[in-house]
Amino acid sequence: MIRINLLPYHLRPVKHSPIPYILSACVLVGAILYMLSVFFANATAVQRKRDQLAQHQAEFDQYKSIVEESNFLEQRKIELALKIQTIDSIVSDRIIWSRQLWNLSRLVPENMWYSDIRTETKTFRVQRSEIDPNTKKPVKKMVDIKRAILRVKGYVIEDDAGEKSVNPLMDAVTGDDDFASMFELQPSSFTDTEFEEVPVRSFNFEFLIVPGGANR
Repeated sequence: MIRINLLPYHLRPVKHSPIPYILSACVLVGAILYMLSVFFANATAVQRKRDQLAQHQAEFDQYKSIVEESNFLEQRKIELALKIQTIDSIVSDRIIWSRQLWNLSRLVPENMWYSDIRTETKTFRVQRSEIDPNTKKPVKKMVDIKRAILRVKGYVIEDDAGEKSVNPLMDAVTGDDDFASMFELQPSSFTDTEFEEVPVRSFNFEFLIVPGGANR
């Protein structure tokens, strides 16, 4: 049978080529295949990293007790070093009190005697240098600090010259190298009074205890 299309040419349906559709389908399939390959590659890389992580975690768990013991020993080492430092500081600053009491007994003149010897803590106001947080420059500042002192009290009666002077004892304690190396005489006080109805002069000496003097 012969078919004759009697429609005018401009009314006839246009026949499109299938090639663009085929190309589009190929591009779409290629993109899908590429994304699938990237997905599976990433999934494989992630799984490989997970396997490595699991392996490292297993190794870490295997040596965890050793690491913890090493950290514990390192901490103990630091603590022992601090204790040794503290002990060395205490030993270097130690005072053999029996020796220093003997020094006081041998230095006192015959017309003087002690009524009280003790250690105390006293507050001193001193000047310190600090960094100003605003200017970042050193500034002088007065601060209160507590220091250990040796307090020595006693009495003096008249000597052969009829004087109640504490100067001989002051000269003795400040001039003795063994005692003066550890005890620094501070301003002291004196009072004329009576002891068992005998005129005497009482004295109150304060000695600043100098750290580290025991090594001299």
